[in-house]
Amino acid sequence: MKAGLPPQTARDLARATVVGAAGYLAASGKDPEDLIAKVASPGGTTEAALKVLRGEASLDGLVNRTVQAACRRAAELGR
Repeated sequence: MKAGLPPQTARDLARATVVGAAGYLAASGKDPEDLIAKVASPGGTTEAALKVLRGEASLDGLVNRTVQAACRRAAELGR
């Protein structure tokens, strides 16, 4: 309840956000940046969250390190 939401509500909202974004991107064929431009109001909550995700310990960096670790392990298992 760090943001004041019960855990199940937070999970439901997170799940709906991911499913909705993925569905939009799949159906539209657009770039994720197009969706961000469409939903992130200047100075709003989405923009504030994106600043954290794109900050010093960025989500992109985390995803890249995660994929690299999986690739290294796959190579080890393939030997």
